[in-house]
Amino acid sequence: MKIAILNTLYHPYRVGGAEVSVQLLAEGLAGQGHTVSVITLHEGRQPSVEQAGGVTLYRLPVRNLYWPFGGHPSRLRRLLWHVLDTYNPLARADVSRLLRQIQPDLLHTNNLAGFSVAVWDAARAVGIPVVHTSRDYYLIHPNCTLYSGERNQDPRSLSCRLFSLVRKWRSHQVQHYVGISEHVSELHQRLGYFRQAPAEVIYNSISQPAATPPRASDKGTVLGYMGRIEPAKGLETALQACRRLGPGFSLRIAGKGDSAYVARLQAAYADQDLTWLGHSAPEAFFPSIDIMLVPSQWAEPLGRVVLEASSYGVPVVGSDAGGIPEIIRPGETGFACPAGDVDAFVAAVQRLARSDRTLLREHCLAWAAQFSGERITARYLRAYQSLDGTQEKPLPATQTTV
Repeated sequence: MKIAILNTLYHPYRVGGAEVSVQLLAEGLAGQGHTVSVITLHEGRQPSVEQAGGVTLYRLPVRNLYWPFGGHPSRLRRLLWHVLDTYNPLARADVSRLLRQIQPDLLHTNNLAGFSVAVWDAARAVGIPVVHTSRDYYLIHPNCTLYSGERNQDPRSLSCRLFSLVRKWRSHQVQHYVGISEHVSELHQRLGYFRQAPAEVIYNSISQPAATPPRASDKGTVLGYMGRIEPAKGLETALQACRRLGPGFSLRIAGKGDSAYVARLQAAYADQDLTWLGHSAPEAFFPSIDIMLVPSQWAEPLGRVVLEASSYGVPVVGSDAGGIPEIIRPGETGFACPAGDVDAFVAAVQRLARSDRTLLREHCLAWAAQFSGERITARYLRAYQSLDGTQEKPLPATQTTV
């Protein structure tokens, strides 16, 4: 098949797990002999083309007021950026020209910030069916997270309904809908998106790491946290839990955040056995811990780090927010606790610390194998193949260079 995959960012750009998931899918499809093109954005002012991992990358400039990943634009510029991103005709024209050039069998859209839902109409105009995967809350909330003011936002609020009106309306252009969790899929469908499209849940894939031995447990129980250091991620729940657990428990923290916020946490919990690592590669981090903590306050669409921990045989205590509890098997690969409930996190950690670590490790590794690239790629191929017969006759291709 000739497959075009569209996502806001692609390696080496990354702001979250979506970029990793899209790259694994694109390279997995290419590895099976499919012709894969990725359409993505970059900071440059001109389009560019390159080859990487068996995939052809078409990088387009952002057709809006500014590059949205960095800097501090004024509130007015941010407002105007989001207004144009509601339906961006310039991005539609760019993608339409590119699709005429590539002539794929289908377009698989993912994160759309910077492109807008106008790309669905671009595909329709050239007779190409669309599969869409929701990996964030872009269609519902302007910051893509549904989290603002240190709390989860109500997607039924007037502001969200007004913001999403055009996006919901254009979602009828999608022929097949995928959510990366039951939480994400059910939320979008309940709000009225993709009413004309078959829907399914396909979880993210993870790289299967080389086998690593379990950590020697002669120095107590080592807890771990990996992610952005910000209130939405709930690190303070982990810090408070570690304090209550007392001697014999330590916490390794991998991630970066606002320097003032990090400094405040370091000062407030200076009496604890903490190791602040900054950025840490998964292959170095996970073998150094016994239990992973994922205490997110916000409703994460999935929580990729949960699966990554499982792939190293590390059980997880996570919050019950968003898609996180869907990928934890209670008592086998960890526990899900109410977000912010320190007592529940402490009890879950104590229970895992008393459990048979060898058995926990076996359960985690077996669970993670269900999310291999081969399995998830096969699921997407079935979704693509379900589009047979829905493709409209393409318009004549035009000669376009990028």
